[in-house]
Amino acid sequence: MSSGAKVVTAIAKQTDIKKLATTGFKILPNKSNGLNNSIELTESELVSDSRLKREGMPTGGTVEGDIETELMFGVFDELIAAAFWSEWKQGQAGQPDTLEVGDTRSMFTITKDFTDIGVFHAFGACHVNSLSLDVGTDSLVSLSLGFKGLDYQHSKTTSFAKTPKKAEDSPKASGLNIGDILIDGQNIGVCVEAFKFEIDNGAEVQKCLGDNKYGGNVLAMFATISGSMTIAYSPKAHDILTNQITGATLAVQIPIEFENGKKYILKLPKVQISGDIPSPSGSDLVTAEVSFNVVGQSPVLERYTA
Repeated sequence: MSSGAKVVTAIAKQTDIKKLATTGFKILPNKSNGLNNSIELTESELVSDSRLKREGMPTGGTVEGDIETELMFGVFDELIAAAFWSEWKQGQAGQPDTLEVGDTRSMFTITKDFTDIGVFHAFGACHVNSLSLDVGTDSLVSLSLGFKGLDYQHSKTTSFAKTPKKAEDSPKASGLNIGDILIDGQNIGVCVEAFKFEIDNGAEVQKCLGDNKYGGNVLAMFATISGSMTIAYSPKAHDILTNQITGATLAVQIPIEFENGKKYILKLPKVQISGDIPSPSGSDLVTAEVSFNVVGQSPVLERYTA
């Protein structure tokens, strides 16, 4: 039997798409690691001298899953950049580092070790296909990363993550750490109860004859970038919602501030919104769910280290 508290996840940058990383591992703090390999078994349709079917063969498989965690400053920056298919651009003196959507591939070897029973899993050439950042009034800022990979190996003798570095101790954030949310450069002017930001790279696994079960390449397609806000219904909220009538774009900015003065600012230069007129009961606080899609210009994530 195994305890969930003894499942250890580690990660390392992978440079060769066909070979697992062997060095550079570090422990990845997480709430859950849903990475899995799934095998497709193709049944035989041969007819012989019996009504019993003949055995099938494994003909394909997938490596994918989500890792859910709590946002900590700096700890997941490499994975966030991979979700943008980009790299951080270092800011000049006094200026923040910045991240925009690009076309730079990053791959990782991710291990999932059941340390109390000695069963060790490794998932290779993992690309970040999706990212979800979610914050509510009474919760920590949560981060979910969805992966697609091209390799899977397992062992009952030793971990694939050799001497991983310990997890960094870095501040987390909650709904109390959200600064002034801006719409078109002005304070949104209404109570915001929840905010969600999502990236879906639409990644597809390409399989060729002679590849391994899991495929030979991962290609990013259209990036679908979206999100939502739950806001108190008011004349200002009504004004925000009416932009959907004309398709006008808005600029949205949300800062996430940490105890040590460090912060991220997520800037969405152009979004189109949608949402319904609220239909509350007599005992409800009236809120509106405002959904948005990023169009035309890349989101910019700014990182302030001091």
